Amino acid sequence: MVVCKKPDQGIYATGHQSFLQVPGTDEWYIVYHRFKFPDGITMGREAGYHREVCMDRVVFNEDGTIKQVIPSL
Repeated sequence: MVVCKKPDQGIYATGHQSFLQVPGTDEWYIVYHRFKFPDGITMGREAGYHREVCMDRVVFNEDGTIKQVIPSL
């Protein structure tokens, strides 16, 4: 899995990813959405639908595989 949820920080549903390369470079980013529960609200309708669009840098291992992306805050 490239990018995972972080329940300890209230970050869930890190899905629907796309990858972008900065033109002319070896710099890559992953763009994805996630669901973050507002502070103090755990589940249910009161939590709302707080989808967020995120972008984080992608780093590769020496064998060309992608290192796991830690969702940014």
